[in-house]
Amino acid sequence: MNTKRVGLIAGVAALVVVVAFIVVVALVDGFDSDDNGSSVSNTIQQIYQREGQSVYFVQSSGPEGVGTGTAWLFDNDGHLVTNEHVISGGTDIAVRVGENQLVPVKLVGEDQSTDLAVLKADPDALTGGDPLELGDSSEVFVGQQVVAIGNPFGLEGTVTTGIISAKARVLEAPNGYPISNAIQTDAAINPGNSGGPLVDLDGRVIGVNTQIATGGVGQSAGLGFAVPVDTVKQIADELIEHGFVDRAYLGASTVALNHELADHLGLSIDSGALVLEVAPGGPAALAGLRGSSATAGALVAGGDVITEIDGEQIAGPNDIAEVIGAKRSGDTSSVTYVRDGSEHTVQVTLGAQPRG
Repeated sequence: MNTKRVGLIAGVAALVVVVAFIVVVALVDGFDSDDNGSSVSNTIQQIYQREGQSVYFVQSSGPEGVGTGTAWLFDNDGHLVTNEHVISGGTDIAVRVGENQLVPVKLVGEDQSTDLAVLKADPDALTGGDPLELGDSSEVFVGQQVVAIGNPFGLEGTVTTGIISAKARVLEAPNGYPISNAIQTDAAINPGNSGGPLVDLDGRVIGVNTQIATGGVGQSAGLGFAVPVDTVKQIADELIEHGFVDRAYLGASTVALNHELADHLGLSIDSGALVLEVAPGGPAALAGLRGSSATAGALVAGGDVITEIDGEQIAGPNDIAEVIGAKRSGDTSSVTYVRDGSEHTVQVTLGAQPRG
């Protein structure tokens, strides 16, 4: 064979080997990091063995019976995070450490509006685990692989995995208050997972598992929801410091206005938050806002329509909750509303949202 041809074939073969090596390295690197460049070298087993040590079965007993769920270690002082609905009404709360030992815990504070609660245990009694690292809500992305650790149906130490199916969902808290920016996941979550952590592949908490959509069957249908970790950070810190959350209160119940409702009531606009009623003596009432009139449960005349608060456009109750929820009692908000076809703006001194 021609010597030059042999050399050319050998050179091409060597080039193919080099290219193949580069491709393999690139693929390996791709599996070693996520879209944000952080390491995802942890296997599910490693996450479970490490983070699972800081996740506990929680039991709450009270006049209405016994509730169970999941709690996890928030800091080195023995503070644990769980769902408010897990411990609601409980007078005797404990977490299980090891196989059988129930460790009594104290309720530090609860917040129905985010369905979060903080418990306190003797740190020396919580052997084996370290506080879980907290992630960042802004880094969460759809398609990201996640792991849920909890105690579904009382089956302690259960781990499931899936992806983030969607972001920015709105949940309804136990008191009807909207929880914004919730995370949707297809990781299997069932009764008993409530309060447990949803973690990324670096083992960082990105949410607290709180609700499922069951389709009426009472178990996971692939639609689970978690309170986002940035909300968890804020609420947990406030509960630890004060025992409650100082959340502002407008004192007005509203409904999203649409064309049909506006036409029925003869309103001049068809978008905004229609005020149904104002709490007597509440901030909205003191500022002069008016509710709607009703007969036999049916609206017969529309009240004021809130269109803007502090420069933010308002399309319904969730928008109001998001703007006012970022305030504190005593703050002042500029509220723009339409009454009888005329636009008005009033300064409202916000009150404290009733607790309980």
